[in-house]
Amino acid sequence: MHPIERLRYVARADGAGPGVLVRETGLALCDMDLDPQSLVLACRRIVERHPTMAQLWWLCAHVLAAPDPFSKARELALVVEHDDTPGHLDDALPDDARAIIVGWPFTTVKCLAQRGDALMLVVDSHGEGEALVERLHDADIAAELVPFEYVSAAVGTADVVIIEALACGASSVLAVGGSRAVVDTAVAQGKQVWLVAGVGTRLPTMLWSGMVSALQINDDWRAGLDVIDVNRFTRVVGPLGHTTDTAAEFVAECPATAELLRRSVI
Repeated sequence: MHPIERLRYVARADGAGPGVLVRETGLALCDMDLDPQSLVLACRRIVERHPTMAQLWWLCAHVLAAPDPFSKARELALVVEHDDTPGHLDDALPDDARAIIVGWPFTTVKCLAQRGDALMLVVDSHGEGEALVERLHDADIAAELVPFEYVSAAVGTADVVIIEALACGASSVLAVGGSRAVVDTAVAQGKQVWLVAGVGTRLPTMLWSGMVSALQINDDWRAGLDVIDVNRFTRVVGPLGHTTDTAAEFVAECPATAELLRRSVI
């Protein structure tokens, strides 16, 4: 496939998970060595089209900062698909777990669906939760849709609430809309509240601040996104394992590449 066609696929792929999008973007970028002047513009357009997917910011930041950007794109293309985070989540979860999730958290669902013994109680967010439950039922995987008015009762029956990070700053995370209300409900009930932060989600302060500012979360209640302090969680699960030390700041996984914060001219 021509690299431009790959990038068009990435631009249109709203429902695809981070592993697929990073793979397709990485393969497209590493094939742009015949047109290196277009690389910066392509990376800017990618993060503008997917402003909440930290893994694409991570990929593009690494590529633009690398001495050989095309080799770096090839090196990182499959990293997210091979993320160890689902395995570490599997290790941490108890048998026959009842887990509250919000929306369609790809990394978390990959783990829970493969286990076979977990019941997913899915709180809808932007219609993604309903679509996920339908997909899981088609695959004969146990899942129940939780309307928002029943969240408190559902949390009361759960073993753990799992929130998946779209992106992480040093001490806070970006999550789908509704996540903060679910976290607050779980904390009030003394429940375990876990954060899943897969590979490529931890951004340097410059990129984190640029992302959150562009999303205008604080200016528009209809942004449909939540920023949550990490200290609200009781456990953090990531590519290196899981920990109950939620006071430690996240370490950025990519360089602070200022070129990504400049708007492309389209």
